[in-house]
Amino acid sequence: MAADCGHFCYFYYLCPQTCPFDCGYLNIRLHYSKHLTLSLMKKLLLIVTCLMMLNTIVSAQGNSGDLFKDKIAMGVDVFNDMVMDAPADIKFRGFNPGANIYAMRNFPLGKSNFAFAAGIGLGMHNLFSNSTLQDTSGVSFFSKIPDKTTGGSDLSYKKSKLSLTYLDVPAELRFKTESGFRIAIGIKVGYLINAHTKYKGDDFEDGSKTKIKISSLPNMQSWRFGPNMQIGYKWVNLTAFYSLSKVFEENLGPQIYPISLGLSLRPF
Repeated sequence: MAADCGHFCYFYYLCPQTCPFDCGYLNIRLHYSKHLTLSLMKKLLLIVTCLMMLNTIVSAQGNSGDLFKDKIAMGVDVFNDMVMDAPADIKFRGFNPGANIYAMRNFPLGKSNFAFAAGIGLGMHNLFSNSTLQDTSGVSFFSKIPDKTTGGSDLSYKKSKLSLTYLDVPAELRFKTESGFRIAIGIKVGYLINAHTKYKGDDFEDGSKTKIKISSLPNMQSWRFGPNMQIGYKWVNLTAFYSLSKVFEENLGPQIYPISLGLSLRPF
C-alpha cells in the first residue's frame, strides 16, 4: 500500500520503485496509463511495419491493383464496451452493447495491397451501471442506487444507463490480399451530439414504478479520439477501439473511458 493513499495498488506492490514514497494511488494510475498508451503506439507501429513487409511479398506474387475499388461503401459494427477506471463502489455491467454505422471511401495506393480510407459515421454507446448520474457544485458523479427507499421498503430497478452518441470521422490504412484476408488500423475522432441517462425502476422515495430520462448533462467531454483496428476475412471482421479521451471533462466528473470490442461487417 502506497503511503497516504488509502488504496491497495497492484502496480506499487509489484514495482514500488516506479512511485515515490508519498505519490499515492493517483500517480501510480497516471504512470500506468501513460505506459499503456506508449505501449499501444509501439504495437501499432510494429503492425504497420509488418504489413509493409507483407505487401512486398504479396505484390511480388501477382497484380493486386484491383483489390480496392475507389468508391464509397457502408459498414456496421456491433460491439461491447468495457468501462475503465470506474469509481470503486460503482459497478458497470459486463455487457454494454453499442453500434457504429458509417460510410467510407477507399483511395487505393497505386497497385499495392494498401488503400487509405476516410469517412463519416455515428457511434452509439450504452453504459449500464448500478448508479445514477448526479451533479453537485458543478461536479458530476455516479451515485450508487440504494437498496431501500427513503420510506424503508425494498427498492428494485430494471436498468440505469448512460447513453452517448458521437458523430465520428474515421481514417484508416487498409491492407487486403486476393484471398480475402484484410486488416485495417487507423484513428477515429468524434464529436458528442447526444448524451442522456435513463432510469427504469422504483422511485427512490415512495417505491412507485417510474421512468426517468435526463438529456441535459453537464461536464461531458465534447470530443473523443483513439486508435481503432479491424482484422478479418472478406466482409466479416473483428474490431477494437481504444478511447484515449475520457467521457467527462477533467476534474469535473468520473474519468471513465470505454474500450470497445466487437464484430464489423465491412464490404470494402
